[in-house]
Amino acid sequence: MHGVHIGGQRAGAFLDLVGGVDPKRVLLVGIDVAKATWFVVASNLLGEVVVDGVRLVADRAGLAELERVLGAASARVNAAMVVVGIEAAGHQHQTLTAHLLDRDELVVRLLNPAQVAAVRKQQGNRRRKTDWLDAAAICELLARGEGALVHLDGSAAAALRPLWSGRKDLVDTRSRLRQQAGALVDCLWPGCSAKDTVAGVTPVLCDLFATKAGRVLLELLAQGWTPARVAATSVAALRGLFAVRGCRLTRPLATRLIGRAQAALPAHPAATAGKAVTLAALLGTIDTLDHQIACLEAAMAPLLAHTQGAKLTQLRGVGVVAAAGFVAFVGSTDRWAEWSKVWRAAGLDPARSQSGPTDARLGISREGSAWGRRAILDLAAAVCQQPGPWRDRLRTRTTQQHKPAKVALTATANAIGRTLFALMASGADFDPGFEAKRAAARKAGGQAA
Repeated sequence: MHGVHIGGQRAGAFLDLVGGVDPKRVLLVGIDVAKATWFVVASNLLGEVVVDGVRLVADRAGLAELERVLGAASARVNAAMVVVGIEAAGHQHQTLTAHLLDRDELVVRLLNPAQVAAVRKQQGNRRRKTDWLDAAAICELLARGEGALVHLDGSAAAALRPLWSGRKDLVDTRSRLRQQAGALVDCLWPGCSAKDTVAGVTPVLCDLFATKAGRVLLELLAQGWTPARVAATSVAALRGLFAVRGCRLTRPLATRLIGRAQAALPAHPAATAGKAVTLAALLGTIDTLDHQIACLEAAMAPLLAHTQGAKLTQLRGVGVVAAAGFVAFVGSTDRWAEWSKVWRAAGLDPARSQSGPTDARLGISREGSAWGRRAILDLAAAVCQQPGPWRDRLRTRTTQQHKPAKVALTATANAIGRTLFALMASGADFDPGFEAKRAAARKAGGQAA
């Protein structure tokens, strides 16, 4: 920020845009977007109201009326420039933003909802929230040069975002359904997933959803099997039952299952009524989610191959999904001056509290993209699961430097992301020994000095 503009780089860029233009001829348009309507307020750069609040229906006729309103307001002030600000509202702003970007005469910027709320509080409207106040706050932010430029394109990287975000939502839903299914299993087979090392209690199977044997056991419980019925089954019969369902159950595991069933607390009819049927329904839904997640992952691979991140999967531990999330957030490296800008945009830069001699560095600021943070940290976690310098660095931070696990992962993700960003920008193949070579070169340089 230093040396650019007192309001930062965005404000400096805005000054370059409007410099030399009569402030009364710069039309600022604030649009508060809702699902059914848009509320429009316009002013000039001096803050004088030009359009004092117009509510439009968010449909084809409303878009035509919006264009008419903008044209009339522009003619009224003889505008040399029209800057439109839209408050980012989940997905609701995206279609309108895309339509306005098609108009070459408009400069379109997106505003963070937190910024809009902060301006209302500065105006003494902390407890008053109206569409007019929100739209007016957007105009005031535009006058300061705030707002991010909109990047909408038909590139493969842009197409990866809905796939990655959709998969994330499906995976999160599947995780919640698995938790619910696990709760039903604990009622149908009491203590099935219980674990207490001190008491010598272990789960019947380590993971009911990750292993084929666990999945078959879930199906049996959904079909009405009880621990007593499993206990009354011979080892050979139980192995045959699993074999019919495509699972080879070893004799020791079959013996252990029967033993645990014999020792299990008997399931009470009052505690299990209707739960087998519910478990069957949940398993069917989970199967559907598994299929849809696999379809999204298959659709990511060809798109990733046509982006700058096509070679990121050369890193050990980086699969298509992790690379797709990273590339979807970064897009083209030409958008960013350097990796630190990406880091800041994801809200992973440290918060600071400086006052006189005190300059405390706090946790991450989280003033950025939540899904971008998750994409970067998920990729870093995948890389650190594999042997290599980054996993060693993560362990050093947690064991020797005694940093919390999330803090250590975030710091390691910064180094990993910087390397991946450089790979995307250069298009080079990944060199696993690059870190060691750079360390050796530094050491040699230090000795020479």
